[in-house]
Amino acid sequence: MMRESLGQDEYGSANPYDPDDLPNLNAMGPAMGVGNDFEKYAVAVIIVFGALIIGGLMAASMAFGHRNGFLFALGGATSAWISGNALLLDRPRIYALFVAIAAVLLIASTITLVA
Repeated sequence: MMRESLGQDEYGSANPYDPDDLPNLNAMGPAMGVGNDFEKYAVAVIIVFGALIIGGLMAASMAFGHRNGFLFALGGATSAWISGNALLLDRPRIYALFVAIAAVLLIASTITLVA
């Protein structure tokens, strides 16, 4: 069998179990490591929206007895959580869509608390 270049087998896949290919795998990985912080941003989005939105707007809505504000905050937190997962899966358009949905729902929750 003829050996393929850059540590790939006959199907074009890299073999992670071949110790001779480890330097090549590190060099040709799918944009991992250097310059790719999507995972960090996705985790930050999930944590910030989950903690602040659920902890803040939902608690305030429950304390003041605003059911609609609570439901808007729940929808906003859920869509923000989905946007974090979309960013983690490298889907920037879906991320932007769910961030916009979250912003609208959270503004609606804030308006129900103020009005």
